[in-house]
Amino acid sequence: MASKKKGNIEKIALKCSECGRRNYTTTKNRRNIQGKLEFSKYCRFDQKHTLHKESKIK
Repeated sequence: MASKKKGNIEKIALKCSECGRRNYTTTKNRRNIQGKLEFSKYCRFDQKHTLHKESKIK
């Protein structure tokens, strides 16, 4: 079976604004969302909810 090309969908990492670690990964559709994503998620290293911002996966 041939796999479909996902086009504008790419994988991104979510980086904690407090400790700087990349705790989560997700996908993003560039066509629908032009800006950077920001979520309030739980950071297990800080043991609290912090702001996580989009960063590239290396």
